Amino acid sequence: MEENKKEFGKDQVEQIIKMFGERRMNRFGCDDYYTLCGYRKSDGALCHYDGALLSLRNLDMPEKIEDMSKLVAIWPIEPKLLASAKTYFSHLSKGKLDSVMDLSNLDLLLTGDEDCWINVSSIETSIDGEEMVEVLFINEDGEKILLKKAIYGSELDDLTGTLNRNAVMRALAQMTENGGQHTYILLDIDTFKEVNLTFGYKMGDQVLVNVVNILRKHLRTDDVLGRIGDDEFFICLYNVHDREVVERIAAGIVKNTRISLPGGLTITSSVGVVMSPEDGDCAPEIYGHADLAMLSARKKGGDTYSFYEPEEQPAVQ
Repeated sequence: MEENKKEFGKDQVEQIIKMFGERRMNRFGCDDYYTLCGYRKSDGALCHYDGALLSLRNLDMPEKIEDMSKLVAIWPIEPKLLASAKTYFSHLSKGKLDSVMDLSNLDLLLTGDEDCWINVSSIETSIDGEEMVEVLFINEDGEKILLKKAIYGSELDDLTGTLNRNAVMRALAQMTENGGQHTYILLDIDTFKEVNLTFGYKMGDQVLVNVVNILRKHLRTDDVLGRIGDDEFFICLYNVHDREVVERIAAGIVKNTRISLPGGLTITSSVGVVMSPEDGDCAPEIYGHADLAMLSARKKGGDTYSFYEPEEQPAVQ
């Protein structure tokens, strides 16, 4: 293995990390804060390994990308996050990043004498003519810990088990106060009143539970999901800001929450999307703009998504 491994200089490592985005670049500068490793796509071999974040915690990366998912079994990962970690590393083990819900980003809580939040991200790139899968581990700052406390210490909705409205608003306020680039989604179920009138409230409750189960399958464990109204749900996508990625997620939510019921009635969703900070930098503004974007989707007939557009703002009389 050693004869195939390349030694990268600081400038070259910095150039690779820049590909991951400005936020991760801000955490680069001290070996203790990151580990960067690159695998050749041709044979899955580890070509370079830089930074000391993982080695300081006595964690290693395998010499073959196909063995990466085996790490989950021995890493001290918070149990609540284990399922998403298994999915993420299994996907990476295949050596490609092609998930419709974009599994190229993950947050892990490593437990031990001192708990540590680590963000894992991955990209495909070409280095010196070699097709590579680059994997970056970054030590998160206190922002992630504060957000998790806001989420895990909050009240839950009795029916769906998601966060309730107050808890969602607290998590939203925490995210906006800490800054960063995030995406927020407001989902309203179309024709939900018809479900209650046609089949009764028991069926309506089951529809809500089914929608939540669907959303949970397609969201990362650390994304915020809450029920803020009878048939309205709010989603906070932490550190998701790429427009194409957000469009895929929104389209996936619309598609997967399309549910056929007896009698020819089909449940669909109107989805409003807000990207922060450009669409708002405080909780009330973001929620208001998400509501406007959702209403725009509904005006199109529902069963679709709309991004917030400034001209949607009502004119001041």
